[in-house]
Amino acid sequence: MRWLMEFYNERRGMLARYGIEAPLPAAAAVLGLKAVLAEYPSPPRKGRLSLFERAERIGGQDASGWVLYRIVKESAQGLPDAVPAHAA
Repeated sequence: MRWLMEFYNERRGMLARYGIEAPLPAAAAVLGLKAVLAEYPSPPRKGRLSLFERAERIGGQDASGWVLYRIVKESAQGLPDAVPAHAA
């Protein structure tokens, strides 16, 4: 199954789009995040993490700042079909 997805990074003000082959949306999200991190690596850190950055990581935020913004299943005609939020 082919999934079309968009990742957003608020700090950088960027939107990245990817098409990923995966059986389920959760697997596509993992592969998509790996692709976006390979294309847009995080800049090297200078020093220790701040208290706020440590709290973000504990709260489940990804340290890179990338967030899965949208994921849709590509239909046979190449047009995306909406995926319910609970499926992702």
